[in-house]
Amino acid sequence: MIFSRFFAPSHTSQNPEKRLEAIQNLSPEKPTDKTILHELAFNDANADVSLAALSKLNTFVLWLKMSQSAQHAKVKKIAERTVEAALMGQGDVNINANEKASFLRESANGELIQTVLVNDASLLADKSLVMTLLHKVDKPAFTQTIFLQHADNALQQAILATIEDSSVLQKLEKKCRDNAIHGAIVAKLQLLKAQAEKPIELMRRVTLCLSKYQALVDKSDVENIDKCQAELLAEYNDLMSDASILSTEDKTAVDAKFARISEKVTRHLSRIRPEWEAQKAAKEKAEIEALCKQHLSHATTQVNWLYGERLCEATLADVAVVNESVRALEVSADHMASLGGSKQLLDEVRAGIAALNNSLEAFSMQQQYGQKLLICLSQVESLAEESLAEESKQQAAGTPTEPAKSAQDAKEKGETEQTTEVSEAASTDATESASVEDAVQDQAFEDKNVSQKAPESIEAEFKTLSEKYHNLRNELISVPSALNKRWHAASRVFSQKKQAKKAEVDHALRQCRKQISVVDNLIAQGKYRAAITKFEKLSASFESMPENVKKQLAKRFEKTAEDIAHLEGWQDYIAAPRKPALVEEAQALAVSPVEDIKQRGEAIRYLRQQWLSLGAGSDDDTLQRAFDAALELAFQPCREHYAALDAEREKALKARQALIDQVAAIDLSQDEAVLAKVFDRTVKQWHECGQVEKRDYESLKQRWNKTISPLQTKVNQWHGMNKKAKQELVAQASALSAQEDIASATETAQQLQHNWKSIGHAGKRDESRLWREFRLANDALFGRLKEQRKAQSSAFDETLNTLFTQLNAIDSESDESTIASSIQDIETRAKDLPGAMRAKLDKKITGIQKQQQTRAQQRHVHKVQQRAQSVITVLSESLRAGDFTSISDDDADLLGKRWKSALSKPTPVQQSRHWLTVALEAATDIPSPQSDSSMRTNVQLTMMTAKLEKGESLSPAQLLEDWIAHGKVDDQETHLLERVVNVLDNNPEVVA
Repeated sequence: MIFSRFFAPSHTSQNPEKRLEAIQNLSPEKPTDKTILHELAFNDANADVSLAALSKLNTFVLWLKMSQSAQHAKVKKIAERTVEAALMGQGDVNINANEKASFLRESANGELIQTVLVNDASLLADKSLVMTLLHKVDKPAFTQTIFLQHADNALQQAILATIEDSSVLQKLEKKCRDNAIHGAIVAKLQLLKAQAEKPIELMRRVTLCLSKYQALVDKSDVENIDKCQAELLAEYNDLMSDASILSTEDKTAVDAKFARISEKVTRHLSRIRPEWEAQKAAKEKAEIEALCKQHLSHATTQVNWLYGERLCEATLADVAVVNESVRALEVSADHMASLGGSKQLLDEVRAGIAALNNSLEAFSMQQQYGQKLLICLSQVESLAEESLAEESKQQAAGTPTEPAKSAQDAKEKGETEQTTEVSEAASTDATESASVEDAVQDQAFEDKNVSQKAPESIEAEFKTLSEKYHNLRNELISVPSALNKRWHAASRVFSQKKQAKKAEVDHALRQCRKQISVVDNLIAQGKYRAAITKFEKLSASFESMPENVKKQLAKRFEKTAEDIAHLEGWQDYIAAPRKPALVEEAQALAVSPVEDIKQRGEAIRYLRQQWLSLGAGSDDDTLQRAFDAALELAFQPCREHYAALDAEREKALKARQALIDQVAAIDLSQDEAVLAKVFDRTVKQWHECGQVEKRDYESLKQRWNKTISPLQTKVNQWHGMNKKAKQELVAQASALSAQEDIASATETAQQLQHNWKSIGHAGKRDESRLWREFRLANDALFGRLKEQRKAQSSAFDETLNTLFTQLNAIDSESDESTIASSIQDIETRAKDLPGAMRAKLDKKITGIQKQQQTRAQQRHVHKVQQRAQSVITVLSESLRAGDFTSISDDDADLLGKRWKSALSKPTPVQQSRHWLTVALEAATDIPSPQSDSSMRTNVQLTMMTAKLEKGESLSPAQLLEDWIAHGKVDDQETHLLERVVNVLDNNPEVVA
């Protein structure tokens, strides 16, 4: 014990060097030594002792604990660097996957997590761990990097599920190349957009619902208000079932507004309900009054139907039906009385009920009178049939007056055909026909033969039945219209017979007057021969007329007879000098040249008429032969002309017959378009065939119509189908002009035009009209399109100019994010521009971006050069002095985190500083001194072997970092420092 006081263990020595030596002899495998090492690591005041003890223990947990609790800055930095190296898989500190994951979850800061996660691909396999770490870092840019550069599809899906920022998703959408993930991003964007719009849409619908609810205070129909209120409350409650998506302020405002409107509607209903109920009662009273009027009208119609259509054959069922309508009227009247209806109307209805009941009570007796009336009517109809049968027999046997009438008509027709120049008869005295009708009737009755029942007996019987019919009709309340019609039809037989007799007398009188007037007019015109001939026929007709008619016309007839007798003596005297002159005129006409066939025929006809008007003379035979020979010679050119016409007609006849045969041979199964052309060509040929004889043309026309009809029908059907199709296209084209989307309407119009071309002809009468309408509709639409494009072009020009102005206004010295934001905004606004304008704008944007990239590259090169100079300065000053605390703030900012960390945390490395210097020169193609040529060869061989066998390649930056890790530069290593400075001067990108 005493010796222990004088010989204390070396690890408890006050001298740090001895404690360091003691650490070398301690083994972490021994519990006692392990405890001593723990004590030295965490409680020793000397930093080197603590680091030596930690290195001896060399466990990740202890290094981690020291990095968190170390008091000495040097120990803390080296511990942090060792922990980071262990996490990166560097150094000799081992850490398993669970420890690494636990550390990253619980202790690691954001920067360390980013570094480890990017460089350790094995961690990305644990989706849950990655999601936890991303949430802990909470940097969208880092999440975006992991998503785009390191994550597989499953991890991308998991990350995508946690992103709720639309701007982040939009960036990912632009950079993502995987179709499935890109589709998921688009779907997520649409979902977020829909979720963002859902509260807005809900507020819009709620606002609309409350507006409708508010509008109820402007209505006055309580029943309609109650119905609408119930519907709107149901709609409101249904909408508010999703109120959880609304903000608290919006929900509070909606509830307050709903309560306020509900109160207004309630007050409004309480104010208008009494008046509405009064109006409803008045309306109900008016409705029952209208119903009473309707029932009264219906019951009256039913009773009238019973009397008017079913009087003679009505059954008990018919009467029961009518009685039910009257009973319904009584019920309506009682209801109206209970509601306090109009007293005047009630009295009117009740009076109507009483009248209808009286009619129903009297119906039985009325039906008996109606049946008697029907029997009487049947007897009258039988009598009328007998009268008609008797008249038919008389017409078959022939009556005295009818033949005379027919003969007179025949004479008149013949005379009219012979002499067309005769004018209508002159007016006659009105007194001549005063008693003609009675006289003709008397004569007709005298000449009638008595058949089985004499006409007088038939008329007497009709008179008796007529009196009986009228007496029975007076007993009826109402006579059925069918019986009245039958009565008028039967009685019309007797009245028509009377009218026929009167017409016969009038016709005979008019014909005789007309013939006398014709003869008088012929005498006045100097046509004596025609007048004499006409008078002979008139005398025969006059003698056949009844005596009482003769008496009325005797005076005029005797005067005309005297004039005719006077003319017969002068006829030969007048004709003697005139006939030779007519012969000379005919002979002169025969030798004259023919200029107009029609005029020659008219001249021949005129001479013939003049000859006939002179009558016959003593030397008529010689003159007649001379006259006939001259006219025959004059007519010879006409005969030749007519013969040529006959030949042409015969040719036209054969052509038409051939055309009919050609049409009959047409195959109707051909395409309709072909048949339509054949039809048009054939019809044109028919019309160009020339004229034929009228009697032949009628039969040809019938054959033509019958033969062409199937072809014409098929063509007409085809034309009809085409017409209907084109009418539909016209209607569609007309409707397009009213559409707001002109671009879509234009595309449709172009398709309609294509369809129009594919449709056949619609017929001559409709094709031009339909095309004109179709073209007008298209012109209107394309006119609108032209105006719209003109307006759009102006708007596009204005937008393009504005965007170019904004591009020109971009400050080239602004930071990249500002310029990118400005360009993105301009590109967004330029999406709707036409392609040519967009190309101009894109070219300008590309130029700006290239300028920006050039400036960024220049800044980067400048920054790299500055960093290289900073590293050189630090290497020349701080590394040589071994003091890194004297690094200026400017140099620290320029160095960056990597080189700042490398300089502040020197660690042991495997290769010597000399070897690293040669390797750095070899990696950057900088010549090494001649004395190091052998080492350079070994270095290059080692680096090549590592690359080929292990796939490892040391970059100049890694070599420089290991060079710096050796720490302070001794005097013996100054020449190595100068060589490294030379490498950095020539290759500043090493520290980029």
